[in-house]
Amino acid sequence: MTKTWLLPAVLCAGQLALWPGRAVGSVAAVAVIATVVLVAAALGLRRTRPVTAVVVVAAGLTLATWVAPADQQMFIPGDALLVISVADLVALFSVAARREVRTTVLVFAGLLVWQAGLTAWRDGLTGDYPMELVTLLAVYGMVTAFGRVRGRWRHDRAAFAQRLAQARQVRRDAADAERRRLARELHDVSAHHLTSIVVNASAARMLEQQRPELRAEALDFAARTGQDTLTALRRLVAIIPAPPGEPDAAVGRLADLADDFRQLGQVVTVDVPPVDLPPALAAAVYGITREALTNTLRYAPGGSVQVALSAGDGHAELVIDDDGGRGDGGAATGLGGGRGLTGMRERARALGATFDAGPRDGGGWRVRAVFPLATEAWSAHSGTRRFQRARRWVGRQLFSQAVLDAGIAFFALALPLSGLAGSFGDGDLSRAAATLILLALLAHVVPLLWRRSRPWWVLGAVAATTWLGPLLAVSEVISPDSGWWFLFGVGAELAAVYAVAAWGARPGLTWLAPVGAAASTASAMGVLTAMGSTPEPGPAQNAGLAAVVSLLLITAVVGVILAVPLAGCWLAGWAARRRRYRLRTSEEGGVAAVLAQAQLRAHEERVRIAAGLRDAVLRHAAEVPRAAERADLDAVVGSARQALTAMRSLLDGLSHSAAARQEEVGSSQCG
Repeated sequence: MTKTWLLPAVLCAGQLALWPGRAVGSVAAVAVIATVVLVAAALGLRRTRPVTAVVVVAAGLTLATWVAPADQQMFIPGDALLVISVADLVALFSVAARREVRTTVLVFAGLLVWQAGLTAWRDGLTGDYPMELVTLLAVYGMVTAFGRVRGRWRHDRAAFAQRLAQARQVRRDAADAERRRLARELHDVSAHHLTSIVVNASAARMLEQQRPELRAEALDFAARTGQDTLTALRRLVAIIPAPPGEPDAAVGRLADLADDFRQLGQVVTVDVPPVDLPPALAAAVYGITREALTNTLRYAPGGSVQVALSAGDGHAELVIDDDGGRGDGGAATGLGGGRGLTGMRERARALGATFDAGPRDGGGWRVRAVFPLATEAWSAHSGTRRFQRARRWVGRQLFSQAVLDAGIAFFALALPLSGLAGSFGDGDLSRAAATLILLALLAHVVPLLWRRSRPWWVLGAVAATTWLGPLLAVSEVISPDSGWWFLFGVGAELAAVYAVAAWGARPGLTWLAPVGAAASTASAMGVLTAMGSTPEPGPAQNAGLAAVVSLLLITAVVGVILAVPLAGCWLAGWAARRRRYRLRTSEEGGVAAVLAQAQLRAHEERVRIAAGLRDAVLRHAAEVPRAAERADLDAVVGSARQALTAMRSLLDGLSHSAAARQEEVGSSQCG
């Protein structure tokens, strides 16, 4: 709040001190005071309502111009409103920084028309009116460009704040997220591998008298699946994350998954069209299908199951239906941990899908998930739209920078161009000489358009074109006195030195920029001075020595005069470079540090869970393939059930830890 009103208060106080000052008794003074206060109050709205501020400022300045005296008060004619007259620039800057491009362009055009009309009404259509319009266009254009650059800076800072907040949220949730991920993996191991072993071995034991061949098949299945279980568990114990792009993530693997369950007695039909789904969606479809088929193996053994996947109209739909099984009480009990539906629901909701599971009409069970395709981050069309928006945004920022560079080039040319026009109007220059000087001045400032991308080359071009004045004088195209116009174009050197300090490669050598610019400009001016001076009467040797001394003296004096502003520009550019570097380092380093802490927390959670796996689950799971190799079917079933029980206890512990963590976070937020 204080910063918002500081600038309006300073402008108001400065204007009232300039005029009316002590002459506050007149009606005109009272009217100006009222309009100045109105303009200052409008500037206080520039951050929240910038367009409203522009309208009120324009109206207030119009009224103030109408009642303020037109004669000279202190500096120049018509300077009664000299301080508050910059209010429209402040308001335009705020619009450019805080509103979209369309609004900025409309406000820019409106202010330009308003100021052009106000100038014509106040000063009349004099001969200087076209130049005043050009200057007005350049000033408004630069202010708008500065505002757009400032808006980009605010956008970048807001984006960083969002990234940092997201990183901190990831850090807070790292342990819980890793716990949930590992719980899903552990549940997949227990559901798909160990449950299949128990069901298959139990069926072989029950039917051993009728179908003795099932015993060998069950032992072989237990050996293979038990080894797969050990591999999965050891991967978790070794804290190795699942590799990306594994075959399970492909929708095409649903047919192989169905074959595995057919070998366990399920009648599985798969209806999957040839669709190309994103990896995240394909992995979710595969995981939900595997869990649903495992549930049919537990609760509807021997039943018919239909898996259907369809995609279209912006969504993909997965439906798994079963008919309830044989209904002979052969369902395997005591194998589920109650987490299957939760895991399927989490997989679906992670991609913004809707999930339903429950009894269906006619008997049996239905699992249904509908995934949106057009609203997710992995949607190709959505990604293309975001890329196009980003490209347009970058293009607008580059346009703002180009306008800013063009404005700097214009003002570097303005002073020598105005003096050149005056000399030509007074008849001191011919048309040919004025044209050559104009072209040389343009060659001197045009390289500034590339000051950001090629700062060293721009400095070299500006320093070289400084010598166009002495070159034209030596060629007797112009007189040495006319070459002095190039000294007034020193603004190009100042801008080039700043550019080298701010953006030039090899920052440690940028100090050479002000030294080189000062030496080049001072030497050129010294040559022009020597050419324009009249030799002293006397011996030629003494005259030559005097000319050299005069050249060196003028060069030294001009170099010392230019050293101060050139050094100031270099310091300003160097400070901008350092500020930009510190800001980028602190932002990137801050986000990286928070993400590193999140990875550390996730790693610690993996270590803790891996210890539980090693102590409680792995030794029982390792016994399954060993029992199968000994042809001990009872030991296979017993070891698999013990591994399932240990796994269930570990998963229960993970759930309790997650709940405790949620309560802790909730209490801390309430506190």
